[in-house]
Amino acid sequence: MRSEGDHINELPDDILVNILSRLTMKEAVRTSIISSRWRYLWRGFSGCLNFDDPFTMANSKWPHLNLKSGPINVERHKFVNWVNQVLSSLEGHCTEGLRICFDVFSNHDIDNWIKFALERRVRRLELDFSRVVYNLRFVGQYTFPSHLDFYSSFRHLTDLSLTTVGITGEVLEHLLCYCCPVLEVLNVAESSSLTSLKVSGPSLKLKHLKLNKLDNLKDLQLHAPNLLSFEYSGPILPFSFRNVPNLVDASFWGCFSAYIAKNLCQHSIFLVQLHTLKLDTCHLLIGDSEYRAGRYLHDIPEMCNLKHLEIIGTPKVNDLIFCIALLEAAPSLYKFSLKLVSQYDYESYESVKTIKDQPYLSFTELRSIRVVELLGFVGHTADFELVMYLIFSAKLLEKIIIDPCPTWRVGTPAELIWRETAEYQSAKRRAFELAAKFPLWEFVIP
Repeated sequence: MRSEGDHINELPDDILVNILSRLTMKEAVRTSIISSRWRYLWRGFSGCLNFDDPFTMANSKWPHLNLKSGPINVERHKFVNWVNQVLSSLEGHCTEGLRICFDVFSNHDIDNWIKFALERRVRRLELDFSRVVYNLRFVGQYTFPSHLDFYSSFRHLTDLSLTTVGITGEVLEHLLCYCCPVLEVLNVAESSSLTSLKVSGPSLKLKHLKLNKLDNLKDLQLHAPNLLSFEYSGPILPFSFRNVPNLVDASFWGCFSAYIAKNLCQHSIFLVQLHTLKLDTCHLLIGDSEYRAGRYLHDIPEMCNLKHLEIIGTPKVNDLIFCIALLEAAPSLYKFSLKLVSQYDYESYESVKTIKDQPYLSFTELRSIRVVELLGFVGHTADFELVMYLIFSAKLLEKIIIDPCPTWRVGTPAELIWRETAEYQSAKRRAFELAAKFPLWEFVIP
């Protein structure tokens, strides 16, 4: 009786290579130890090539984590050699995607990696050369090639992501208009060379655009009829949202988010079409007496199509009041996510006027909210008041997700360590105490 392994070995090589290409690159390489026949099959891999070393990057950023990596210069050399060795071993003609994420300086090697992506007609290309020292992120930044004939084979590209890569507006516009006819996703972050950008064209297929930490950007023009989502953090720019008729998902961070929050009424035509809105209120008029008097709360337009609202903010009562005003302006809202930052910097809020005492809120019934997510919960008075307000106001509320983990730690190697600390355990106990007071609602506390 033949084993299952015998059946697999009866398959032709091209079928086996197709199966391997559905695995991750590392999983495909591990199959080389199965037998002599399998030793080199992985070289025909045509899936997504993912070169990433998050532990070394994390150890360089947070050495107290003791993740056992070597000096960054040594690790950088090892990483480049690893990428070069794998790419030179591959024998296929096509590759689904190429992702390279590390603090790399070697321009010659990076040029060759981009050339590889062109030759293999990749559909997804991600280059992330983020610096382990934040304030040096623009030092020695790799510059995307400016010789435009170089891009003739980018016609298959659907997803392009560039982080800490210098690229000019001229090069990006040429890629969008002439070299990437099927590009749907564009992400550019921390580019010191990008000072102006025009995203425009009747045949533009672009659906998702992210522009983040572009400190030198001075001019942005959007005319993208197929654009569905837009994310931006950078300088305050007076661009218009009138030429994005299909936009339904918008995210704003940093000082531009504060600008949007202060001028919501001016963007009412754009806001009414959104299904998802994400705002960073950490920079919203801190210390501004006019905001603290509640005068902006009456200028919030109705967002009748909004289904998901996500706010990144502080646990200060005045900031939570702004969140409540946004909730009351979204009659179709299904999910509300609040991600608190710097929560352990605040001692107590008993001396501050509480949420229920604010004369500028109508405290109308929230008729559609079903899910509330609170990340960074500590258990201050303001935290408890917000949850209780939502329980009593949202008549259809079904689920409350409370996670005491700070927002900036989630998804990093520091997350697991934080979840073992006394501060986390204490906040988690307070979350369970809150849940015990409302047994009729479903609480999810990780």
